[in-house]
Amino acid sequence: MGRGIVMAAVGAALATVLAGCGSDSDDGGDSGDGAARDKDTAASDERKDARAVLLAAAKKVGAQSSYRTVQTGQGGSDRSEMLYQKKPAATVIKAEVGKSAANPDGVSHMISMGGTTYMKTDKVPGKKWYSMDLGGDGGGAPRAAGYVSEFAGALAATDSTRWVAEEKAGGRTADHYRGKVVLDDLAKYTGPALSEDLRDSYVSMAKKQGLTSVVIDMWVGKDDLVLKSRETGEGKKGREVVNEEYSRFGAVPTISAPPAGSVATWDEFIAAQAQP
Repeated sequence: MGRGIVMAAVGAALATVLAGCGSDSDDGGDSGDGAARDKDTAASDERKDARAVLLAAAKKVGAQSSYRTVQTGQGGSDRSEMLYQKKPAATVIKAEVGKSAANPDGVSHMISMGGTTYMKTDKVPGKKWYSMDLGGDGGGAPRAAGYVSEFAGALAATDSTRWVAEEKAGGRTADHYRGKVVLDDLAKYTGPALSEDLRDSYVSMAKKQGLTSVVIDMWVGKDDLVLKSRETGEGKKGREVVNEEYSRFGAVPTISAPPAGSVATWDEFIAAQAQP
C-alpha cells in the first residue's frame, strides 16, 4: 500500500542528487538518498509482516461490493468463472462440466439471487433459462464468492505463515505469503482473522474432504487486495488443489435475473426433457 509513495520518494531523492552533481557540496545528496533507502526498507519490512497484511487484506476484500473469481483445480482442471455481488446478494457461475445430451457444450451457466437459481438451457422451446427455487434469502450459490475470505483468515490465524517474495500476479506486483494450516488448530482459533461461523464452515468442509492440514499460498497486491490464492492438501481422493484468481473489485456489472419471459418453470423444463 505504501510502496508507490516510497518509490515516488526514491525518485524525488534521485532527482535531487542528479541536480546537485555539479555543486561543491555532496552532503545534501547523500542524506536524501539514505533517507529514501530507509523509507523503502521500512515499507518492505511492513509487507513482510504476514499476519498484519493478511488481516488488512481479509478486511478490505470483505468490504468490496463485488468481484470476479476464476477457480481451477490441479493443472487448470474444473474451471469456473464466478461473479459475486454483495447487495442485493447475487452470483453468476459459468463452470466447465461433463458434456451430455442435456448439456452438449459442457458449460453450466447459472445466475442465483433471492433464493432462486436460473439455469441456461436450449432445451425448452422459446425459453433461454429455467428456474429452481432454492428457498431462503441468500444468493443461492455463496461459493461464487470463492474462498478468499477463508484463505486469508486461515493464513492470518496461523503462526507458520511467512512472507515468501515479491512476485507478479495478474500483471501486478504482489507480496506472496505461505503457511501450513492445521485444521484442528484452526478450529480453536478465536481471534479477529476469522469469524466463528466462517472458521467452522471452512474447517468442516475441509475435513469432509479428508484433509487434516493444507498449505495456502496467497498473493496480495500493494493496495491490500488479494490477487491470487492456492490451497493444497492430501484428502480422500489424493492431492487436492484449489487455485483462485480475483479481479474487478467493485467493478462487476450489476447482476440481475433474466427477463421473466425468457424463463421456463421447473415443470416446463422437465416436460421438455421428456420430448423426443
